[in-house]
Amino acid sequence: MFQPGNAKTDELTDLVYGAALGECSWQDFLDRLASALPNGRSALHYHDLAAPNSYVPTVSGFEAEDIEQFNAHFAAVNPWLPRAMFVATGQGLVGEQIVPRGELIRSEFYNDWLKRKTGCETSVGVTIIRSATRTFMLSTCTSSTDADLNQQAAEQYTALAPHLKRAFDLLRKRDGMAGGHGESRDLLDSVGVGVIYVTDNLRVRSMNRSAERMVSGDAPVRVSPGGRVALRGADTAAALELLSLRIGTKSEPHVSLLRGSDGAAYRITLVRLRSDVFVELLNGPTVAILIEPATSLLPEERREHLKDMHGLTPAEVRIASGLAAGLSLREMAQANGVSYETIRTQLKSIYNKTEVNSQAALVSLLMR
Repeated sequence: MFQPGNAKTDELTDLVYGAALGECSWQDFLDRLASALPNGRSALHYHDLAAPNSYVPTVSGFEAEDIEQFNAHFAAVNPWLPRAMFVATGQGLVGEQIVPRGELIRSEFYNDWLKRKTGCETSVGVTIIRSATRTFMLSTCTSSTDADLNQQAAEQYTALAPHLKRAFDLLRKRDGMAGGHGESRDLLDSVGVGVIYVTDNLRVRSMNRSAERMVSGDAPVRVSPGGRVALRGADTAAALELLSLRIGTKSEPHVSLLRGSDGAAYRITLVRLRSDVFVELLNGPTVAILIEPATSLLPEERREHLKDMHGLTPAEVRIASGLAAGLSLREMAQANGVSYETIRTQLKSIYNKTEVNSQAALVSLLMR
């Protein structure tokens, strides 16, 4: 496993979920990520090819002046950005895989910003979310010219990509569905996602309001009178047991789709939160259980609007709602008990009725 700077992939994954759950900050994640490469300078950044400026909300290692100059001018002449729109989402890459080095070093961007302002030679990055003209990326500029080291870092970014997308799906749903009125409420409660924190022996440490409702309802999660969590799926239950063991076990997150007592599908995400080694020895590990209704996250009035305005069938509304929930087509096939090809056919019908031509455009329509 790639470990330059001792930034292990499982540690970084824990920080991603920690930031999504409010246990730490995105700054903590970027600071740790930047330490993995020589002269590492990391950023989460958003770009709209229809506008001249970029938006870089969180950085590590960059001076404020560097970012101001990047936003004001150098983003527009950055040779990586236009070509990054044609790179597969979730695929970590080194800069030279997008723009040949000979071309890069002749550019204004390299000579007047990357090299002169930051002392860096290349970048490693991954596209997390993309629409027709917009892209949201994670990248790290580095002074490393070691091709093998940089490629190993790119592979680490590929491993982090699905977890980053899960985290930003939650943020997107908060902004799209809370109507701007949920800022002071718990993030996960505001989007109807339950979270339960358990320690060793699967004892509940705490849970949010959404989890309380789900546990008392039809979700595939139960809490015994003694406060012990039980999951319906055997594989998921075994994964929870493993994650909740004390120090010395792997902490790879586990994601599965389970059915509740009413037959509805739920996506269950298990992630072990990173703690100080001595705190973990004394108090035991903490595992977060995220519980998401797989196909019913759109408000009822929005689902009715889709039926009335666009003529979507109930099955098509479920597919549209699943996309809003961040499910893949294969996950929706599993959640709805149909084949992957059936889901693709229904999605094409939804495109025709809503007059859009991409999943990104459809989600944008759903969130209005």
